[in-house]
Amino acid sequence: MKKIYLIIALALPFLAVSQQDVQFSQYMFNRIYYNPGVAGAGGAICINGLHRSQWVGFQGAPTTQNINANIPIRFLRGGVGVSVVNDQIGFFNNITARIMYAYQIQLPDGTLGIGAGASFLNKSLSDAAWIPSDYNTSFGLSDPTLPALDANGFQVDAEFGIYYESQNIWGGVSTTRVIETTTGVNSYSTLPGAQTFFRNARHYYIMGGYNWAIPASNWELRPSTLVKLTSGSTTFDLNVMGVYNNKFWGGVTYRLQDAVAAILGWQVTPDLKLGYSYDVATSPLSGQGGGSHEVMAQYCFKIEIPPRQKGSYKNPRFL
Repeated sequence: MKKIYLIIALALPFLAVSQQDVQFSQYMFNRIYYNPGVAGAGGAICINGLHRSQWVGFQGAPTTQNINANIPIRFLRGGVGVSVVNDQIGFFNNITARIMYAYQIQLPDGTLGIGAGASFLNKSLSDAAWIPSDYNTSFGLSDPTLPALDANGFQVDAEFGIYYESQNIWGGVSTTRVIETTTGVNSYSTLPGAQTFFRNARHYYIMGGYNWAIPASNWELRPSTLVKLTSGSTTFDLNVMGVYNNKFWGGVTYRLQDAVAAILGWQVTPDLKLGYSYDVATSPLSGQGGGSHEVMAQYCFKIEIPPRQKGSYKNPRFL
């Protein structure tokens, strides 16, 4: 039996109070995942997709896909966004869909977005072979903390965020899983009415970055950070990235007590960018398996609608 199953089994009692949202090393290109205030910022329609394979070499290691889009809508004075995440870890499969709206306020040097959204989470468990073969069956039949082999639960929650963006500075604060909803799923226990409960833990995020053009060169230095807080868990990512001619970039991210990641990217066209990152674990997991791979694709474009001209128009046929 692979060690990942033992880790997951031992971690189950603590999942309710630890980091539940997924993590991305290329967070700077996926800001709307963390903050609904991003919706409509920048005035462009953006579609973003990421795939992350974590701890390659572990059977049942986390695998995550995220696709999101946000669209500025003039008559709403802001923008709307959607995000879908498919996250599989061990025998748990979590599918989350989010819808969000942000009111964008034009400031002298940038925009301030105030956003809110709703999230819908479906949590399911299948083929729970992580239960050890020497497990005491008579005890297991009376233990309600073990979910059933086909357990399935649904949760609705909320999120809120404030985000500021200018030409050189961006940043914001946000919170997800605000309501901390709890859902019960069928238990492995045969006791009447036994259920296993999963509770959302409220998450807080602080993120920001600065774009510094190095004088007399085609280079920019773009440091950024993402701080993640929940009850019982606090960590942060710190990134430094160099961008050449607004075309190519590379950088390094340090994640507290977890990993160091290398990031590379390419602005293929003015609208399309591609990115890749590789994490090397610095935790005790470093000796148990491979690193983590993450690929990113982002497509942003603007639709320019000319302002309506005042005045009357005549058909020349009737002149």
